[in-house]
Amino acid sequence: MKIRNLKKEDINQCLKIVLETEASSSKKEAKKVMEYSLAPGIKPLNPNYYVLVLDNKIIGVSGLYYDYEDPKDIMWMDYFAVSPKFQRRGYGTEMLNNLTGICEKKKVRMLCVFTDKDGALAFYQNNGFKIAGKIENYYDQKPRIWLYKNLK
Repeated sequence: MKIRNLKKEDINQCLKIVLETEASSSKKEAKKVMEYSLAPGIKPLNPNYYVLVLDNKIIGVSGLYYDYEDPKDIMWMDYFAVSPKFQRRGYGTEMLNNLTGICEKKKVRMLCVFTDKDGALAFYQNNGFKIAGKIENYYDQKPRIWLYKNLK
């Protein structure tokens, strides 16, 4: 198992994982953001994506970004997904540990994420995240739940 930075040739496989796990409902938007993360130059949100590779096959994707409205010691997770046939085997925890390590090197004090999935909610809470807020009926009758984890 290896976690590395996203490459352009990884995007289609990552999109497949993101869509099958419903980490995004828009292939076009997810593709645009992943491609944007690889573009040279100044990026307002500074997104970075990482892939989890097992036996030369991508089985997970995760992203980190700054929100321009937040202090620079807060980061957000984006498109955090493990292929369904590899879930519940510790790979998501490995990806989360990778993101947490990156955040600690950047002196980030808080890691945040949104979800509307019960399984993702349980995963995040089992890994130390707390619910900060909830907007009812945000996604076609589903709530949007904001979670955070203090790193300092």
